[in-house]
Amino acid sequence: MEDHLLPGVKEVADDLFMITLPMPFRLAHVNVYALIDGDGLSLFDTGGNFPGTFDILEEFLRKIGFSVTRVRRVFVTHFHADHCGIAGLIKEKSGASVLMSETDFGGIRSLEQEGTHLGLLRTFCLEQGLDNGTAEIVAGIFRSFKDITWPFQADAYLKDGLEVTVGDKTVRVVATPGHTSGHCSFFIPEGGILVAGDSILPHITPNLSIDLLSPAFRPLKSFIESLEKMSRFPVDTAYPAHGLPFQDLHGRAEEIKAHHREREALTLRALEGRPKTAAEVSLVVFGNDLPEFDRLLALNETYVHLLELEHEGVIRRYRQVDKDVFTFV
Repeated sequence: MEDHLLPGVKEVADDLFMITLPMPFRLAHVNVYALIDGDGLSLFDTGGNFPGTFDILEEFLRKIGFSVTRVRRVFVTHFHADHCGIAGLIKEKSGASVLMSETDFGGIRSLEQEGTHLGLLRTFCLEQGLDNGTAEIVAGIFRSFKDITWPFQADAYLKDGLEVTVGDKTVRVVATPGHTSGHCSFFIPEGGILVAGDSILPHITPNLSIDLLSPAFRPLKSFIESLEKMSRFPVDTAYPAHGLPFQDLHGRAEEIKAHHREREALTLRALEGRPKTAAEVSLVVFGNDLPEFDRLLALNETYVHLLELEHEGVIRRYRQVDKDVFTFV
């Protein structure tokens, strides 16, 4: 299965290497990409700060004739720990510059302010109908995420359209919000390469969730717009953070858009009968036999669909005691 790629390194395009690192989760790997940059390398993402990850990355870099000390730049797609968890350690070892969007660097700052972030998370979970026990377990999981990100400062902020010369290639920043509000992908015209991060994946759909720091952010709307935006680039091959590289980015984007249309229909059907909280809707759509963290993912996915339906005027929400309840207009 592509969701469980074995660790390794492989040249996947001219001067571009895909490094697959293990993770201790059900999604058992993450892909990091290394692009030759003169006498050094630029990395796209890093893997998480899990035991042994840095050593495994170093081992794979040696196989292609480099070492961590020769990393010149780290381009970060987004702030999740499996994508930037050892950026700080790589920077300490090599002096590399770390580049990411200002919005997602704010996400890292939020995680560092544990009390504030966890308070916002608990409030969201409880207001959307998740039970208190599950909310506390989820908060504990997020508390542990702080430990799998080595602290770092961003050296420069990425903006849509920015172009950076890396070796003999041009790396163009493509803002692709959705999975996170500041997610960036990277288009390399030489070879029609898109380093996609979690903006588009070959066999699973990226999880969408509310931005606790920016409640006005509409994840689903932004995600669909990003899919359409990426489809306009002359991409020959997309290189995702999870799963194998794939062609026909446009076709895959259309599949994902169709999936979300189906999920929207399921969400509407789940509201039939009586008003429900987002958590109650998620039980209808996803079932109730889920571990606690997956309940949060299901709640997030459900909430972003409810949010769009609310903006479209199809449904409305109202306050019932201390919870948000959704119903048809």
